Amino acid sequence: TGGDMAEICRTSLLQAMSLTHKWDEAIADEVNRKEDAVDHYEDVLGTYLVKLSAKALSREDNRTINTLLHTINDLERISDHSVNLLKAGQEIQEKSIHFSHEAIDDLSVLEAAVQDIVNRTVDAFQKNDCYAAGKIEPLEQVVDGLVREVKTRHIARLQAGACTIEYGFVLDDLLTNYERIADHCSNIAVAMIEVSEDRFDTHEYLNHIKNGESPSFEKRYERYRGRYTFEPGPSGTAAAPEQKK
Repeated sequence: TGGDMAEICRTSLLQAMSLTHKWDEAIADEVNRKEDAVDHYEDVLGTYLVKLSAKALSREDNRTINTLLHTINDLERISDHSVNLLKAGQEIQEKSIHFSHEAIDDLSVLEAAVQDIVNRTVDAFQKNDCYAAGKIEPLEQVVDGLVREVKTRHIARLQAGACTIEYGFVLDDLLTNYERIADHCSNIAVAMIEVSEDRFDTHEYLNHIKNGESPSFEKRYERYRGRYTFEPGPSGTAAAPEQKK
C-alpha cells in the first residue's frame, strides 16, 4: 500500500542521514534495498492506479487517483534523496572529510527539522489526516530558512579559516537534498488538502499563506522557527532562520 511505501521512505531516510555521521556498510546496503523496494511499490501502485483511471469513475475519484499518482512519485523522489545522502556519507568516509563542531551543531538543527517534517508527512498520509497535513507547509518554510542560514554560517567560518572548501562541496550536496526532501513533503501535504477540498486551488493556497494572509500558518511558522534555532553564530550573535520567502 501507499502507507507501507511511505514507511519505507521514512526509515530509509533516517538510516541514510545517520550515514553522513558514521559510515556503516550494512546500513548502506539496507538503504539500497529499501530504494529497490520503493521503486517496486511505485511501479505496482502506479500501474494499478493508471488502470483504475481508465474506468468510468466520478470526477472526485479521478482527482483522487491523479493526486495519489503524484504522491507516490514524491515518495519515490524522497527515497532517491536518501540514496544521495548515502553517497554523500560514503564520500565523507572515503575522503576523511572532517566537520567542525560548529558545523555539526548547525547540521543537527537542520536534520532535526527535516526528520520532523518527514515524520509529520508520513503520519498524516498514513492516517489521511488533512488537519495534520496543514501543519507541513509552515515547517517546509522553516527548513528553507535553515538551509539558507547553514550556508551563511559556513561561509563565515570558511572566511575565518575554520572550515574547508572540500567540506563545503559535501555540505552543499547535503543541503540540496534536505531542501528538496522538504519540498516533496510539502507537495504530499498540499495534495492531501487538495483532495479533501472540492474547490481547492493549490497556487492560490500557497500564495495566500506565503503572503502572510493566514494567521494559523503564521502562528505555526513562528512556533517551528522558535523550535529550530542555532547557537550564537561566528559574529557572536544568535543566528535564527531567515524569514520565509
